[in-house]
Amino acid sequence: MSVKVTIESKLNQKISKAVDLYDENTQRHLNRVANHFKNQIMKSMQRTPKDGRTYKRGAKTHTASSKDNPPAIDTGRLVNSFFIEPATRARHFSAVQTRVSYANILEQSFARGGLQRPFMGKESDAFKNTKQYANTIAKDIKINKVKIS
Repeated sequence: MSVKVTIESKLNQKISKAVDLYDENTQRHLNRVANHFKNQIMKSMQRTPKDGRTYKRGAKTHTASSKDNPPAIDTGRLVNSFFIEPATRARHFSAVQTRVSYANILEQSFARGGLQRPFMGKESDAFKNTKQYANTIAKDIKINKVKIS
């Protein structure tokens, strides 16, 4: 006499579903944070005090922001240049970028040849606010329950 036992398991299916859910939640979180950061950068530039040097450029006059404040908007080229490189399933990061060449000059400190107008770097309010936002919504990534139907 023999006894034949067959064990069927949905463990691999459940693990796969959990990984998919986690990836989706992570991707959504990263993209929400990037979008928040982009908006914070743009708002900081719109709200910066124009209390720096005033100078003429052609027929126009521009008043810059003062040191340690985000750059004041002049032509709108920089503030409208920000774009998001979104997170995907294959790439677990998102980024806010600009291709405007003078952005780095505005951001950097005087010691590194810049104008010290933080708007994206770790010293900027946009970065600090976004870091706090990211930590607040981090709970959205976790998986409470996996339901397989």
